[in-house]
Amino acid sequence: MSIYDLVIKNGFVCTASDFYPADIGICEGKITTIAGSIDSELSKEVIDAEGGVITPGGVDAHVHVEEPVKLMGDVIDTMSTVTRSAVAGGTTTVIAFASQDANLKGPKALSDSVGKTIESYEKETLYCDYGLHLILVKLEQETLNACGALDEQLCNLYKDQGVSSVKIFMTYPGLQMSDYSILNTMYATRKNGITTMVHAENGDIVKWMTDSLENQGLIEPYYHGVSRPTIVEGEATNRAIALSTMMNTPVLFVHVSSPEAVEAIRKAQTKGIKVFAETCPQYVVLSHEDTKCHHGDTDRFEGAKNICSPPLREDQVKECLWRAMDNGTFTIVSSDHCAYLYSSEHRGKHNAFDQGKGGKFRYIPNGMPGVCTRMPLGFDHGYLNKNISSLMKFVELHCTNPAKLYGCYPQKGALLPGSSDADILIWYPNKDERGRTKINNEMLHHSCDYTPYEGLEVKNWPRYTLVRGKIVFKEGRLISGHASGQYIKRKAISDPTDKWVNEWRPAYNLSK
Repeated sequence: MSIYDLVIKNGFVCTASDFYPADIGICEGKITTIAGSIDSELSKEVIDAEGGVITPGGVDAHVHVEEPVKLMGDVIDTMSTVTRSAVAGGTTTVIAFASQDANLKGPKALSDSVGKTIESYEKETLYCDYGLHLILVKLEQETLNACGALDEQLCNLYKDQGVSSVKIFMTYPGLQMSDYSILNTMYATRKNGITTMVHAENGDIVKWMTDSLENQGLIEPYYHGVSRPTIVEGEATNRAIALSTMMNTPVLFVHVSSPEAVEAIRKAQTKGIKVFAETCPQYVVLSHEDTKCHHGDTDRFEGAKNICSPPLREDQVKECLWRAMDNGTFTIVSSDHCAYLYSSEHRGKHNAFDQGKGGKFRYIPNGMPGVCTRMPLGFDHGYLNKNISSLMKFVELHCTNPAKLYGCYPQKGALLPGSSDADILIWYPNKDERGRTKINNEMLHHSCDYTPYEGLEVKNWPRYTLVRGKIVFKEGRLISGHASGQYIKRKAISDPTDKWVNEWRPAYNLSK
């Protein structure tokens, strides 16, 4: 008689806190048993891990896909293709973005924006589960008057759609928020227990530097990074920490790449201020040299492939970022997957030539693909190359902490019987040549026409990816028939303290 739908045998279970040999029993999409030995006769199907490591599936909490409200231009991946690419690289949950639709009005305008996005994704074939952050775009008084108070909007957003995080920008024309608007946002997120995510770059400095470089005729892709020195990110990070301290609300900095930003975050954390931070593989694997043309005069625009914000940094920055990963300054590692076509003359990166723009770096869409390569790069460059201290730290950064921070733990990011979905990775045994993989774009299963990691070899690639107990990727092959991803509502986890900088208190605390 079968008790389990699937049993994984002969593996080493690795979580954020433990590493030990064990078998795993799965039933109806959940982990039901972890034991020293499970009889194979009790299961309908058995996988022999052959001594390989078994980890939770990856949770990528920063992924951009095509959505109904387009803020980033022609992002090429749909939710279908991005989840397909995710599972091929060991990620079993992605958290993408819905954007505020400023044309929607009423007390549920924000939750309606998210609902519109979910409705569009329900028509697609999804290979893994997904959640959504909300990007806030407009906080002008007339918008709030039409839509209702922001705190009411966020309350409805959480109750209706289970969205427990919003993202704001300190840069980009049309998205950059003033400090006043940031304070308004933090005032409302604190009341609702919602996490405030911040893209921290000083947009005014970026604009000034960009104008100055253009006046000197310096417009090639490489100068995108020159217009955004590390101090630009450091200043904005420090300022956002001051604002969050004033509002006494937790804040999370996305795609941190600057030593000055790392220093500000670490300093705040040691003071007990609730500051969290994310970095991405591109900042420790690639460098600013990858935004230059390396093929003579054949393609002077080639560096545009690797344009992102914040930009890729000098090689000497990498040591600082690895150290911050290992010592806990960085809470999570995400991909910031945001894929644009390169080869097309009329879409993606080459939009910088439309309407007489001349290919100036200011018009190059910012972003690159990375959802499929995040886990293998972290396993290899982080753990195997000893840039992080243990395999448990790898799991913490790439699986467990993202789930905890964004309110889907222990359903995701964990291997807990009775509580966790059977989202599981089985890696090849260490030093097994079958795990060595030279990255090429075709194997990544996304819609983008390039990868910045083309030709790079990693020493281990996930052998199996399971989503809720179903094998969706096996030894280099996608298993499309098992694609059954769905939207997940997340819990609010923000827990502010009661520390204030002076006698001021928010109005919603006065009645307590």
